[in-house]
Amino acid sequence: MLGDSTINRRNVVKAGAGIAISTTISAVTRDAHAQAAGNARTLIIASHPYPDRSVVNKALWEVAREADDTLFRNLEAVYGDDMRGFDRAAERKLYEKMDRLVMMFPIHWFNLTPMLKAYMNEVWGVGAPPELRGKELLVVTTTAGDAKAYSGEGRLGFSIEEVLTPLRASARYTGMTFSKPLAFLGAAGAGPDALRGYQEALATRLREEPKKA
Repeated sequence: MLGDSTINRRNVVKAGAGIAISTTISAVTRDAHAQAAGNARTLIIASHPYPDRSVVNKALWEVAREADDTLFRNLEAVYGDDMRGFDRAAERKLYEKMDRLVMMFPIHWFNLTPMLKAYMNEVWGVGAPPELRGKELLVVTTTAGDAKAYSGEGRLGFSIEEVLTPLRASARYTGMTFSKPLAFLGAAGAGPDALRGYQEALATRLREEPKKA
């Protein structure tokens, strides 16, 4: 039930220019502390439970890494599979300078990835982190199901906005502005042209000014 795990990799490789998707996890994640020394207005928290199988998310990560005024962090690259090993103080300190938090992940059984949920449990804690108040929350996600599946008439019967209701509620609880999600539906069937479109859409969205409450 992941958003991009069944794409034909041979077709993607043949596409060639414009799609940088072969980056390993270690290359995707730079030294987070070195990046954090800046005052990036956008903080991107990415997660994928099976990064070796990912195509679409890796393509999106490439765009995220190159975006101006942005700090990119991949949870599995930084913390491995340790769901209790988050440095809460360091993570929350990153919120202080930013104006926008981006959560980037594939829909995992109509929910967050396990690592991202653990991150929220451990880093956000039982209360609303005051560092987040007044800032923007943008969700960037991929789904295996297409737009028809994510509709009232489709197999799921819910829109992607409805599936993301827990994050919308979390944003409201913490005093954040929940922006319209950037959702790439039907990613499992995406070809090279669609992947380029996804990358361009993300790049465009990240160039927009953060929406603050």
